[in-house]
Amino acid sequence: MNTTLSFMATKITKLSITNDKISGRGGLALILRYIAKTQLCVLISSVLLTKLKLHPKGLQLEQFLKQVFANLFDGTDMTMTGFDARKNDSGYAAVLENKMSQMASSHQIKRFFSKLSIIPNKLFRKILHELFIWRLRIEKPQILILGIDTMVMDNDYAKKREGCEPTYKRKKGFQPLHICWGPYLIDVVFRIGSAHSNHGTDYIDSVTDIVKLIRTRYSQEIPIILCADSGFADQKAFACFENELKIHYIVTNKLYNDIKAYIQDLPLDGYSQFSKNKAMWKFIEFGNKLKSWTRFRRCIFTKLMMDQNGQYLMDLAKPDSVISTNIGLCKEADDRLLAAGGEKYFEAQTIISLAHERGADELIHRSIKELATKEQLPFKSFGMNQAYYYLLVFAHFMFESYKRDITPDIIPITAYPNTFRRKLIDFAVKITSRSRSIIMSVTRTIYETINIEILWKRCQSPPVIQFC
Repeated sequence: MNTTLSFMATKITKLSITNDKISGRGGLALILRYIAKTQLCVLISSVLLTKLKLHPKGLQLEQFLKQVFANLFDGTDMTMTGFDARKNDSGYAAVLENKMSQMASSHQIKRFFSKLSIIPNKLFRKILHELFIWRLRIEKPQILILGIDTMVMDNDYAKKREGCEPTYKRKKGFQPLHICWGPYLIDVVFRIGSAHSNHGTDYIDSVTDIVKLIRTRYSQEIPIILCADSGFADQKAFACFENELKIHYIVTNKLYNDIKAYIQDLPLDGYSQFSKNKAMWKFIEFGNKLKSWTRFRRCIFTKLMMDQNGQYLMDLAKPDSVISTNIGLCKEADDRLLAAGGEKYFEAQTIISLAHERGADELIHRSIKELATKEQLPFKSFGMNQAYYYLLVFAHFMFESYKRDITPDIIPITAYPNTFRRKLIDFAVKITSRSRSIIMSVTRTIYETINIEILWKRCQSPPVIQFC
């Protein structure tokens, strides 16, 4: 009989309703406190409020931003109607440190993005530039290696979207232009799907804006190396980088027929070898001047001989590439690079390595798409989708900063959003009020596993965004 009672004691026999404030998204409280203390919302308000008109009796910009960021970090329900369910969730409101009356409905969120749709993208980019300068001053790099690329957002199966046009991947969608520094997106131009890599003057204008920002707000002397793929191989851009901006570039160029014919005549004993991660290439350097170019540039032809599995490739399967660069040919930029201790960047092996590492830009694309949980943007209006995407980019920037400022000893800084959510967002909390204090309680397992008390203390005093 006692055995039966002991067995029955572990079984659930009834259901009931509790009025306790309980949430399964306890980690939101930490990252939202981090964002508040860095003064991101103050920065956004200072830039956008001159163009944005909100009713004084309604929710203010900070509340909208907080709830949109919480939605992006949460990632559970990215639809607009998901805000209606959360509006009635007292536990979720408590994690956001909100009163129930401060929770926004889906209609309020839609009206908010409708108002944001008239904001020109240069103001959103200004916010992103301030975040970039903030991280530069914290991380203090000696040499800046930037990447530029476009990212296709497949909206083929979404309802009709303004600006959703066929892309080079044969999918209808959008194709924003990204400039990245390591894991950070530091400049973004949200564009229609048919806007290719070198569309209009976006490419040159974006790089020029970033370089001028670095020179005026961070350092006049720091060397800058821009890495790009063949879609950005453009004579006008190269001339701008060499003559006006005085920066280096490493661009994978197209393998034109005249280049192929020239390479075939080069002696085999002129080739050298380069190995990395078990893969092996042979390469040769030469000066190249295409028909439309006004000057010779340094080029490096590479042929993959062995893949990363140590398997030799047949001649027909060996991918060829040619890399164009001005390293060693632009005196002012070269002097800066040498002064910063960058002698190795003049070596062909280092240039090849940087050109191959350009694939890391794709990891940023994977990360931001994983944060958004899907590529389909929620609105039919191009301006509303543009505003939504920029807020997504801000959230991703803070996600990368949070991992470095708050949780580097808890989770790898290379962790993707889904791993981050599972470990640092999706845990249960109970919020109670006692003795004029609001207390967030977690299980002992969570308390000890992620050192939540230490994380909470770090969130109170992160590096503040200094903006002008």
